[in-house]
Amino acid sequence: MIDLAHCTTVKSADLKSRKRNSFEISTPETTYLLYADTEKEKDDWIGVVGKAIVRCSSTYYANRPNEIQDTDEQNDEDDDDIYENDGDNEYFND
Repeated sequence: MIDLAHCTTVKSADLKSRKRNSFEISTPETTYLLYADTEKEKDDWIGVVGKAIVRCSSTYYANRPNEIQDTDEQNDEDDDDIYENDGDNEYFND
């Protein structure tokens, strides 16, 4: 199991692994290479893991000061509107 709270990046790894549909999840100590069955599945994994990494980071909550951070009653609303591919975000696959 990979603890996403310690992850720093998730990105495509097709060139690095020389295999299609591969992606990597990195922590300060280890880089994990993973493989999906399809390109869409790979992109879906990268997106979901990237969002989870952001949500686990302290900066995610620091940028949302007006919201209650109650872990017992988590809100399941989708936060897709806060994710934009601004060219500098390493969690988006170009």
